[in-house]
Amino acid sequence: MLLVGFAAFCAYLLRNGISAANTTIQQELHLDDEQMGKILAAFGTAYFICQVPGGLLGKVLGSRIGFTIVTAGCAIGNLWSTLVSSLSSLWIARFTMGIFQAGLTPISARIIKVWMPIKSRGMSSAVIAASMSIGSVVTVAFTGALLEEGMSWQTIFVGFSIVSFIWCVVFLWYFRNKPDSHPGIGNKELSLIQTGRDPNQTSDNFNWQQLLDVLKTPGLTGLCVQSFFRAAGYIFFVTWFFAFLEYKYGIDKKQAGLLTSLPLMAVVIGSLTGGYLVDFLYRRTGSRNISRSATAFITLLFSGLFTLGSAWPDSATGLSVMIAIGALFSGAGSPAAWAATVDVGDRNAEVAMGVMNMAGSLSGIVLPWLLGSWFKEIRQSDGDWNQIIYLHAAFYFCAAFCWLFVKPDKVVAT
Repeated sequence: MLLVGFAAFCAYLLRNGISAANTTIQQELHLDDEQMGKILAAFGTAYFICQVPGGLLGKVLGSRIGFTIVTAGCAIGNLWSTLVSSLSSLWIARFTMGIFQAGLTPISARIIKVWMPIKSRGMSSAVIAASMSIGSVVTVAFTGALLEEGMSWQTIFVGFSIVSFIWCVVFLWYFRNKPDSHPGIGNKELSLIQTGRDPNQTSDNFNWQQLLDVLKTPGLTGLCVQSFFRAAGYIFFVTWFFAFLEYKYGIDKKQAGLLTSLPLMAVVIGSLTGGYLVDFLYRRTGSRNISRSATAFITLLFSGLFTLGSAWPDSATGLSVMIAIGALFSGAGSPAAWAATVDVGDRNAEVAMGVMNMAGSLSGIVLPWLLGSWFKEIRQSDGDWNQIIYLHAAFYFCAAFCWLFVKPDKVVAT
């Protein structure tokens, strides 16, 4: 899982560097907030379109080749973005990154399904979710600090791509699609991995009936809708929160980077805590409804409350600390969503994850563009920046409500 976690780290290193470089790129390419919103939405558009195809890529080619392709492709798209000189060329580069990175989550779900025992899916999901946020923490903190020191955003982005290429070489050499194909896995480990499930439950063959089966899954609608709202909360941190702090409080890029990293680091802590909690509750109760749905509902409810409370502090630090506490609870609910989707997807876990993450990625299309337009209006009219916080809190409340309709004890009929 460390290799998979580092893939997630690399992906978000590439994906979210633009958040810290947002206003710098705007100045260099002469873009306004609304135009930048369209560029940020380009990634989300491709990410949305290619979620299910990304899952199928891992199913058809296998996780080893599929994962390598999506990581290398995203790194190449990131390199392309350093060569652009206009809105349209940057939009295409970001769109290309989204095409490839769309396969990350569904292929990760496949690896969890094949490699991890049922009782460890919560923590496995937490490692991946935490790694994503660690990548985001590193990219916003380092990019902000390096930009403040005078380094160009292009040089920073090239460095991030190099890290991803190195990972591709290591993963391709070491990883195997199935545990019984890996020379380092013995009979004891294989027995542990297969505990509680049919050893033939994961099929490498795809047919369209599998997708239809996934779409008929009880509870998948609730998982998809919660994914949209939960992802919308996170999308704010990795697109416009850095600029939000710059605009509202007039702070420099180094401080904005450090404060933006607070909620992202909180997501890491929350994800790991949530992963432990999901597995602990499942071992104690034997109920996926309790360990998945109840955990997600409660954590997202608290996330909404703390996020709403972040509108009252007067300082950038105070707001960031409160919103980070909300992000911690949001992160604690993330492993429950991953584990529940793997559960209900059963043999077609990667396809189910693709559908769920596809719904979540819709927020990556809508929110960056919406916030870009809204930021432009607030700056022009000297409006109330707390409107953004109220919307952010509403996302978490809506996500919590959706979990009332998710029953992960029911799986796809295959």
